[in-house]
Amino acid sequence: MMDDDDIASAGLRLLPPEDVSVSRARRLRGRCHDELRRSTAAEPAPRRPLVGPALIGAWSALYLAATLRAAAAIYGF
Repeated sequence: MMDDDDIASAGLRLLPPEDVSVSRARRLRGRCHDELRRSTAAEPAPRRPLVGPALIGAWSALYLAATLRAAAAIYGF
């Protein structure tokens, strides 16, 4: 039993060679380069909503203020 790659390679070897004009080769090469640039370009990181971290930060600041205020009341500052 032959692998799919072997079958494909054998089929490609049977095809006659084809000459491509220089201008057509440049267009194809340009399209390939454009596609490679697009596919390898860094994708922007997905934006996460800032509501959760903002609420946690505000809650933490309030908790810290209340703790410092209670400590100041206990120690007489």
